Amino acid sequence: MNEVRFHPLAIIVATLCYFGLGAVWFTMFRDAWLAGIGKTMEQLQSSGVSPALAYGVALLLTLALALFLSWLIQVTGPVTAARGIQMAIILWFCTVFVTFATEYVFEARGVKTLAINTGYCLVGMVLMGAVLGGWTKKPL
Repeated sequence: MNEVRFHPLAIIVATLCYFGLGAVWFTMFRDAWLAGIGKTMEQLQSSGVSPALAYGVALLLTLALALFLSWLIQVTGPVTAARGIQMAIILWFCTVFVTFATEYVFEARGVKTLAINTGYCLVGMVLMGAVLGGWTKKPL
C-alpha cells in the first residue's frame, strides 16, 4: 500500500475550492433549485436553522470529504492531477450520484434538481481531485 502523507495546505485549498464553488453554483442556479425543492428563499431563511451552523457544518463536512479523497487518491495509485480527477469522478458516481438518483426516483423529484445538486458535487469533487492529486511538495 502507498504511504499516505496529507498536505494540510492542499487539504485547505481543496476544501475552500469546493465550498466557494457552492456560493457561485447556488447563486447561478438559485431560482431553478428553489423551484426544484419547492421552497422560497423566505421559507429557507425563516426555517429556524442558523446560517452560521449550516455553513459551519457544510465546511467541516467538505473538509472531511477532502481528507477522504486525498487518502483515496494516495492509496490507489500514482498521485497526479489526472488521477485525482479520475478518483473524484469514480467516487462521485459510486456514492453521490447513485444515492441521489435513487432517492429522487422514489420521491418523484425532477431531473433538473438532480442535475443541480449532483452537478455541484461533481464539479466540486473534480476541483478537489485536481488540487489534491496535483499538489506536490516542493523539493528542498
